Amino acid sequence: MDEVLLSSICEACMRTNRSDLLARHLERQRSAKGVQIKAAHTYGSLIRAYGFLNDVDRVWATWREMTARRIAPTCITLGCMVEAVTNKGEPDAGLALIHQMLAHEETRSLVNAVIYCSVLKGFSHRKRFDQVWAVHDEMRAKRMQYSIVTYNALIDACARSGEMSRVSPLLEQMSKDGIEPNVITYSTVIKGYCQDNRIDKAFEVLEDMKRSADFSPDEVTYNTLLD
Repeated sequence: MDEVLLSSICEACMRTNRSDLLARHLERQRSAKGVQIKAAHTYGSLIRAYGFLNDVDRVWATWREMTARRIAPTCITLGCMVEAVTNKGEPDAGLALIHQMLAHEETRSLVNAVIYCSVLKGFSHRKRFDQVWAVHDEMRAKRMQYSIVTYNALIDACARSGEMSRVSPLLEQMSKDGIEPNVITYSTVIKGYCQDNRIDKAFEVLEDMKRSADFSPDEVTYNTLLD
């Protein structure tokens, strides 16, 4: 077995939800029969795999092994690491890792909005809205290039935390950035207004969707209103 095959096996086990096979292959990798890893991409696959198995200790051990062997991470490896620790309830650790990368000139360029977005979602799911907005401000200060995914994550955070007053400015900033809202954007805004008991605003957004030439409300959108 080589690195390419090891990564492929890990990815296949995760896609098919075969935790048993994945755990077995990772145990073999830790033994004397393990493949000698020389590429950051392979370390990224192992980090994702341990995250899939909810083994945060092994996630960190894999990252430390990579850095100890002076194998430089790629933006993908860093993204896997931040996502793994954040998804397991440690968004503060994910943000600290981002800051660590930003502190060094040789790794500063690895950090992008996609990686930050994992942390945004992590704080949002824990309803730590102050931290969500602090990260958003930090991203703006560092001129990170936002995408529709970034904006949707921020709007979802507003909906989860009852901060719908911040949504209109976000939509205006989206327009300035040349990013068009999609079905997920509109559905999330509708969800937020419904949770805020502002049904009139929710139906206004629905009518906007109906007038759009690019897309129309889907089943999820209507179910949100019915709920």
